[in-house]
Amino acid sequence: MRTYFSALTLSLLGMLASCGGGGNGSQGVAQYFQSAVFQAAQIQSHGNIEFSQRPNAAGAQYTSDARKASELGTGTLTLLMDVWVPPNATSVTPMPLVVFVHGGGFNSGGKEDRTADALSYASSGFVTASVNYRLTPNNTDSPELRQTAIVEAADDVMNAIRFLKKNAATYHIDTTRVAIVGTSAGGALGLIDAVQADELTGTSNDYTGYSAKVNAVVSTGATLIDDQFDSSGLLHFDASDAPVLMFHADPTDGTTGATWDGNVVPTCDSFNNAGDSCTKVPTPNGGHTVPIDLSSKWWAMIQPFLWNELLLANL
Repeated sequence: MRTYFSALTLSLLGMLASCGGGGNGSQGVAQYFQSAVFQAAQIQSHGNIEFSQRPNAAGAQYTSDARKASELGTGTLTLLMDVWVPPNATSVTPMPLVVFVHGGGFNSGGKEDRTADALSYASSGFVTASVNYRLTPNNTDSPELRQTAIVEAADDVMNAIRFLKKNAATYHIDTTRVAIVGTSAGGALGLIDAVQADELTGTSNDYTGYSAKVNAVVSTGATLIDDQFDSSGLLHFDASDAPVLMFHADPTDGTTGATWDGNVVPTCDSFNNAGDSCTKVPTPNGGHTVPIDLSSKWWAMIQPFLWNELLLANL
């Protein structure tokens, strides 16, 4: 695993230490993007930022479990995100962005589910965000409803990324280094963005001139083969797709029923055969997702992937 010591790192950490606020109090000089450098109190939190509005189909949709009661029956849904900015990210030194996308079968969950993970990554020097997207109840009732639910959720995630790029100066984001980390349904949305950002049929761009393309995607508990509908007509793989790191149960996901040979291998092969890169990592049989915060054992695989694909050594 490569290390990262820049003049900026040493200077900033020295200043923080002299002020009595550097790192976790025991590491001394630490490295960005590898382990925790900052305490939660040092990280700026921006909550409930509006990034898009969409019609509420038949008044039956909502954007999170937390907002469900107030949104059911309304005509318009307001999409929100939370953003965390560590002190190493400034107007002079913008930092890489990691966007977290929660799971929940496209009918439950919310940005709050990934707050701890987002704070974890922010503590190592990343600007982070956690986003809501439209949720659709009973989305497995028909292939048509399933496809619509997923496309609408993907539309929201893509506009969240475009919003963050447009407002990069506000949140001190390096727009050339953006990753998605998604769990379960959120993992599927990350994979969709990797393949079809800006080009997914049924989506629209709220921020003209800004792209939803990212530089890397980490997914756990998801593939691009959905047993509820045929997605092959929506997805067009090519060498410009974002590289992906996929964690998935082998041989079977006990929650979704997806299998290594039937779902994981074909998804990864689609990336690799198109000239892009997909790395698949087997996780315990019967499991669904794995922890992806800095304290988990899987960070040992996530960290070098982000380091390489975001070109962090070049900062």
